[in-house]
Amino acid sequence: SRMSRSFKLSYYNEYKSYLRINMNFWIYTAVAAQVVVAAIFVCGLLYFHFKANTVTVKIATQLDKHLKSYGFDVAPFIPEWYNSMSSVVKMEYHPKTACVVIISNAKLFDETLPNYIKESLKDDENSTKDIIDKCAAFYIKNAVKELFPEEKTDIIFDYDLQASSRLPKINMQTAGHAAGLAYYYQVKDIKNPPPGWEHKSKMYGCSISPKYGGWFAYRAVVVFKDIQDDEIEYLSPYDSLDDQSKKIELLDIFNSDWKDIRWRDAVTALQRYSQEQIEYFNTLPTQRQDLTESLITSALSDEASRKSQ
Repeated sequence: SRMSRSFKLSYYNEYKSYLRINMNFWIYTAVAAQVVVAAIFVCGLLYFHFKANTVTVKIATQLDKHLKSYGFDVAPFIPEWYNSMSSVVKMEYHPKTACVVIISNAKLFDETLPNYIKESLKDDENSTKDIIDKCAAFYIKNAVKELFPEEKTDIIFDYDLQASSRLPKINMQTAGHAAGLAYYYQVKDIKNPPPGWEHKSKMYGCSISPKYGGWFAYRAVVVFKDIQDDEIEYLSPYDSLDDQSKKIELLDIFNSDWKDIRWRDAVTALQRYSQEQIEYFNTLPTQRQDLTESLITSALSDEASRKSQ
């Protein structure tokens, strides 16, 4: 029995030693695997950084940083991507020309516009009639001039038309889709269109941003005519509506009544328009005179009250 206990003790010690060796082996293996995974991850990040941080991306990043506080978002693209998506309105530039598309969010109207009225409206000789268009153009032009004074650029605003055809100079929604900024939903995205759609003369497309839903507006495309980017890689826009029925509902509401704000709420938005802003944008530009005068009076009155305090 003493020999039996001695044998068991010896066997137990050997077994513990065996476990210790094997545990150490698996621990070292696990640590080594984590190191390899981390190294691969870091290399991937570095690869992505250097591939993604191209000249066009850098331009967009600079403009986005400069304009963000005014209520704008900026994203890069090249004409090659845009022209592959647009069959009617083409961009007549080198396929690799550096371009950015600019949108505005709720902040432009609610915060930037009153400041623009108080500080810059009297000095702004932009011929645009609509006050929000004048405001957007003022800040976009100043940003491009300040950040890229030596570059030759074309700034194409959403309201700019071709002289001969009266078509827009650029389809902003296609540009936004090409830049990955917002998904441009069209009838061609619907696999089985509902009965009756074939009888409608025109079904307009609709852009939805994963960040803002439909609570944003396209403002401009800036083309850097002498800069070409062979390294930029296409990133498709995020499809927020993963169900065909949601896409059908979106296009149906938008084409039935563009003033129906339900299409803007197709996804949960980071920011929504104020009620005053909704009223303004739901009014046709030709009928905004009273609203415009009210905005100017309110902003100047607030400024006068501030100075009198």
